Amino acid sequence: MNKHILVISSVYPQNAEGNHGAFVREAILRCQSAETTFSVFAPAYEGSKSYMLDGIKVYRFRYCFKRFENLVRDGAPTKLQKQPLYLLAAALYILLGTIRLFLVCCKEKPALLHVHWAFPHGLMAFPASKILGIPMVFSFHGAELLLANKFRFVSSILRWLTPHANSVTANSSFTLGLVRKIYSGAVTVIPYGLTIEAKPPKQRAAGEIPQLLFVGRLDERKGLRYLLQALTLILKQQPVCLKVVGKGILETEIKSQCHTLGLDKVVEFLGFVSKEELADAYASCDIFVLPAIVDSKGDTEGLGIVMIEALAHEKPVIASAVGGIGDVIRSGVTGLLVPQKDPEALAAAILKVLADPNLAQQLGRRGLQDVQVRFGWSRIVPLWQEVFSSALANTVPTLSQTVKL
Repeated sequence: MNKHILVISSVYPQNAEGNHGAFVREAILRCQSAETTFSVFAPAYEGSKSYMLDGIKVYRFRYCFKRFENLVRDGAPTKLQKQPLYLLAAALYILLGTIRLFLVCCKEKPALLHVHWAFPHGLMAFPASKILGIPMVFSFHGAELLLANKFRFVSSILRWLTPHANSVTANSSFTLGLVRKIYSGAVTVIPYGLTIEAKPPKQRAAGEIPQLLFVGRLDERKGLRYLLQALTLILKQQPVCLKVVGKGILETEIKSQCHTLGLDKVVEFLGFVSKEELADAYASCDIFVLPAIVDSKGDTEGLGIVMIEALAHEKPVIASAVGGIGDVIRSGVTGLLVPQKDPEALAAAILKVLADPNLAQQLGRRGLQDVQVRFGWSRIVPLWQEVFSSALANTVPTLSQTVKL
C-alpha cells in the first residue's frame, strides 16, 4: 500500500538549482519510491506560491507581509536579535502555519508527518497529528535545541512535545547530546548526504595562486570574520586568494571588514551559485575552510554538510572544533581542526597544508574514502526507511538507539 509522507520544513529549494534546504529535498528524492511518496509544507518566501518540483507538491504558507516574509532565510534567531519586529512575524508563522498545515493534512491525508526542527514545527504539527491521528517523526538539527538552552520555555515545550513523536532523529552525535537534555527515548543519528554530484579535483597550475574556499550563510556562527583576519597573517608569508559562496544578513559588515583589512583584491564574493558552479568551486580550491564558532546566541554547526561536499571532491578541510564538525572531520586524518575564534591557529593550519602537498593529498584522499562510507546515500536511505517504518507501524520505541558516525 502506498504511504504518503508530508515533510514539514522551514527551508526547501524554490527550483532544481536551489541550495536553500537542498539536503531536505535530496533525502526526499532518494527515499521516494512506488510505495512511499512525499509532499512538502514550508513557509512562503516573500509571497512565493505553492508549486510542483520533481513531481512533488510543495505547499508554501503565507504568514506575513512580503517584506517580512523572510524570517528563516538568514536564520530566524539572527533576524529576531537584530530586528525585534520579527517577533510578530514569528508569532504569525506559528499560528497561521498551524492552521494551514491542518487544512493541508485534511486534503492530503498523509500517513506520516516528518517534522524538521521540532521547534516550532512540532508545535504546529501537534494539532493535526492528534486530531487526525497521524504519527510524527521529529528530526533535530541542533539550532532548536541550542535555542532551548537559552530559553526555558522552548526547553519546556520540547520536553513535553518530543515524547509524542513516534520516531526521533538527530543529524550528529553533537545534536544527539543536546536531545538527551530534553528526551530520554530512542534516537537514531542520521547525517546529511551529498546534494551535488562531485567532480574530479582540479590540480592547480604551476605559479597559480593557491585558492581557499568558504561556502555558507554569511552570519555570525559561520565565523567568516576570523578567516578574514587569518588571511592577513597568511599573506605575510605567501599569496593566497579566497572565494566566498553564499549570502546572508552580515554580508555588508563582512565586505566592509574586507575593505578595512585591505583584502578587496584577495577575496571574491560569489553570492548564491548553481549546483554546477558550486561543484566547480569545490573541485578548483586547494583547501576548504569552515571557521565556525559558537555565536552570541549559543548557536553553532549541527553537522556541516559543506564539509561533506568538500571531502567528496577530495579536498583537505580545515575547520573549527565546535558543534557537530567533529562528526565529519577526523583531525589529522581527513582534515585539521583548530580552536574557534583563533585567527592565528587558523592561519597556521592553512599554511601547514599549503606548504606540504603530500599532506594535502593524503587528507583529501582519506576524506573521500571516509565520506563515501559514512555519508553515502546507500547507508543513509536504509536508516530513513527504518525510521519511517517504525513510525508508520505506530510504535513508540523505548530503547535508546544511536548510529555511530
